[in-house]
Amino acid sequence: MQDPFRLGVVFTHPTQHHAPLWRKLNEQPGVSVTALYLCNENQVSGDRHLGSSQPWDVDLLSGYQNEFLKTLTGKIASKSSKGLLNPELFSRLTRKNVDAVFLPSFYTLSYRLTVLLCKLRGIPIIMQNDATIITDTPYSRSRKVILSALYPWMYSLADYWISSGDHNEIYLRYYGVSDEKIVRGCYPVDRERYELKIAQNQDEIQRIRQQLCWDSDTILYGFTGKYIERKNPFEFIEAIAKAHQQDHRIRGIMIGGGVLEGEINQRLAAMNGEVINVGFVNQSQLPLYYAAMDVFVSTSKSDPHPLVISEAMAAACPAILSDRCGNWGYSDTVQHRYNGLVYPYGNINALAEAILALADTQTRHVYSENAKTFFSQQDLNCELKAFLTVIDKINKKQNVNENIRIQDTLPQILEQNSTPIK
Repeated sequence: MQDPFRLGVVFTHPTQHHAPLWRKLNEQPGVSVTALYLCNENQVSGDRHLGSSQPWDVDLLSGYQNEFLKTLTGKIASKSSKGLLNPELFSRLTRKNVDAVFLPSFYTLSYRLTVLLCKLRGIPIIMQNDATIITDTPYSRSRKVILSALYPWMYSLADYWISSGDHNEIYLRYYGVSDEKIVRGCYPVDRERYELKIAQNQDEIQRIRQQLCWDSDTILYGFTGKYIERKNPFEFIEAIAKAHQQDHRIRGIMIGGGVLEGEINQRLAAMNGEVINVGFVNQSQLPLYYAAMDVFVSTSKSDPHPLVISEAMAAACPAILSDRCGNWGYSDTVQHRYNGLVYPYGNINALAEAILALADTQTRHVYSENAKTFFSQQDLNCELKAFLTVIDKINKKQNVNENIRIQDTLPQILEQNSTPIK
């Protein structure tokens, strides 16, 4: 019986998006996954950027092997940071333990150590990020010059890249990653969990809608995420207020938290209920709130691949997003005028017009159906297929290398074992 392919994962902490992927990968015949976590963020406390102290309330650790590595202090770090350095990687990342290693970036010191160890020990490296040229635009000219020299070398260190969308593929090619190294994937969202949760809780979804709506005619537009400057929440608030002046059915809800929550509450207090702040909602209940929305809105001024859009579409909720988000395109999560709308960032009038356009019941219904249908191709199974494709490529390459090695050594073996004819 052939030994399973041992995939090592080096990740800062368990996330609600990737943990189901590791579990599903580990279920595949001939694949074994071990995740090495650099800290236990979200396990003992909440996301500090969301202003919550509650840990995630969904299972992120069962169904695959995992280990929390200690830092130089001899303790497990409680928060992710650029300076994370976990010396236990030296003993974990060996050819005896793993056949390939996946990591998402070069951000932490431990990620850089991982790349170094893999290159020194001949372990294939698989990477995936959500970066785009769109989100690089705010950088200074000098920084762009440095990146244009540094990134091609850094990105060439990976043996394979799993792309996360149209703009991400453009980005990877821009920095010199060859087509042979790129396998198309997507950022994972557990659609099956969302659909099951929604199907089993229809009464609760109606209760949530009744709580959030003025009446049965209300059209709910949702904003979910961190209340921080980069997410640009005030553009959502002002556009909803403007659209409401023309269509009184329109109402906005905000789910999340963060440093701007105080300012947001002050602004909402001066309004007449056009937008309400729901606050933090944990992972187990979030699908029900997406299902209660009619339209999802992302107003970010810089957001490579906001997974909240994918989450909304898993609940058949069409999206409006700014053109500074990186997950729209011809074959990406949001396709303009097919399952959502893209508006120019900073243009409140354009956003208000998009909001009004999706107040039309027929348009919204068509976009909702398209969102649900298309996202079935962008879920966990899409990412699973990409990983299995990469694993197959690595196996084939290793088999070829092994055959070459055997062919090179075979004459020597035959010569050593030959008996002279007398």
